[in-house]
Amino acid sequence: MSLALRLGFRSNQLVMKPTKSIIAGVDFSAASPSVIRHAVHAAKHGGCQVTAVHVLDSGSLAHRAASGGVNPVLEQLEAQARQRLQTLIANEASGAEVAIEIRNGRPADEIHRLIGECQSPLLVIAANDLTKKRLGSIASRCARSAPCDVLVLRDWQDGDFRKVIVCADFSPSSSKVLERGVALAEENGAALEIVHVMYPPSKDIWGEVLDHAMDSPLSYADECRTKVKREMDALLSSQSANLTKIQHQPVILESESSAMALTRYAQESGADLVVMGTRGQSKLASHFIGTNAEKLMQDATVSVFAVRF
Repeated sequence: MSLALRLGFRSNQLVMKPTKSIIAGVDFSAASPSVIRHAVHAAKHGGCQVTAVHVLDSGSLAHRAASGGVNPVLEQLEAQARQRLQTLIANEASGAEVAIEIRNGRPADEIHRLIGECQSPLLVIAANDLTKKRLGSIASRCARSAPCDVLVLRDWQDGDFRKVIVCADFSPSSSKVLERGVALAEENGAALEIVHVMYPPSKDIWGEVLDHAMDSPLSYADECRTKVKREMDALLSSQSANLTKIQHQPVILESESSAMALTRYAQESGADLVVMGTRGQSKLASHFIGTNAEKLMQDATVSVFAVRF
């Protein structure tokens, strides 16, 4: 059940909640100010509004539930959360239109429901992980199954992104993922690297990656690498007009584990954002967003932009 405020907050004035919003999921952790700032930044470039939401977890509140009628504890918590959101917005989004939603329920479910109500193209949420080793459970579930793109911020990510990595697997969705990465790099004034991990030809002793003609002038390894380079060139050409506006370069790695190679490269290259594609919007399909994407999302110590397709 929603305890929603159908009003927003702007410079000490109430404004009507927009019908299409970027959602900022606020848990009042240390990363919450950054969540608001990045949501406002994205909304400004995307021509959207922002809705900041805090969900009072019904599971943790169950033991406080009143036997009947109005629950004074819930009302008090809702009022406190509203005040904290108003203060946060006033401090981090001065002059921007930000609607406020306070909800009661399972956080990921309520956030997903709000995304549908607001026709949201993007959810911004904190990873909420103190060790920087794994995503928090709510962030992980949202990244898996939210019906829109999801930006998961690490708690150290404060300002604009300076280096963006796009994970390119040359699947049909790669062009869309690259398009999002190019837009993010341009909006943030960031450098962009388009990274593909190929299976090492030297490890492919049975020639399963590529059909190799016996009379080819190239060795099997050289032919594999030439094929990957052609696919990379084709992908870049799909965004050639936009790529000319930013600093960018393609990177081809070789590894038996794409996720491990991408995670290591993101850490060693100084990137602060990884853009990748994810699959599936249903609860069942969300369990299969892709093994490499799942591992990268969980293991990377940088922020992640998950592009839904």
